[in-house]
Amino acid sequence: MDLLDFPALIANVNAIYEQISVVLESWGYIGLFLATFLAATIVPFPSELVFIFCVSTDGLNPLLCIIIATIGNTLGALTLYWMGTLGKLRWLCTYGRIPPHKVKRFCNKAQKWGPPLALISFLPAIGQVIVISLGLLHCDLKKTTMFIILGKGTRYVITALITLGVISWWS
Repeated sequence: MDLLDFPALIANVNAIYEQISVVLESWGYIGLFLATFLAATIVPFPSELVFIFCVSTDGLNPLLCIIIATIGNTLGALTLYWMGTLGKLRWLCTYGRIPPHKVKRFCNKAQKWGPPLALISFLPAIGQVIVISLGLLHCDLKKTTMFIILGKGTRYVITALITLGVISWWS
C-alpha cells in the first residue's frame, strides 16, 4: 500500500477501529484495564487507541475510564519496577528486549533524578526503561508510585480532554 493512498489507509484504520470496538463492547472497563496494564509492561500495545475509543463511547464514563486506565497502567509499570528489583539486567534485556546500554544509561539518570523521573514513565519505549531502572536502584517505592500515578494520570486526563473536545467540535 502506498502511503499516499489515503482511501486504503483510512479503510485499514477503520478496520482496526471496528475490531477494537467489537472487543471493547463486550469487555468494556475490563478490556480497558487489561489494555493499559499490558501496554505498561513489556508487551508493545498502543493503549491510547483503546483509551480514546472507551472515552468516546457513549456507554462508558470518561472519568471512570481515566481512573481505570491510570490504575491499569500504573500496576503494569509497578510490575516492571518489581522486575527491576530482581536485579537481573541480562534477564531483563533478553526477555524485555531492552538493550543493555539503554538500561545502564537510564540507571545513571535514575541515580541523579530518583523517583521524580517516573513522571515521564508514560513515554513510549523509554518509560519502561525508566521504571526498570528505578527498580534496579531500589528507589523509594512510595515516591516512585506517586510519580508514576501523577505522570500517567495526567496523560490520560489530557488525552480524554482532547478526545472529548474533538468529538464535541466534530459534532
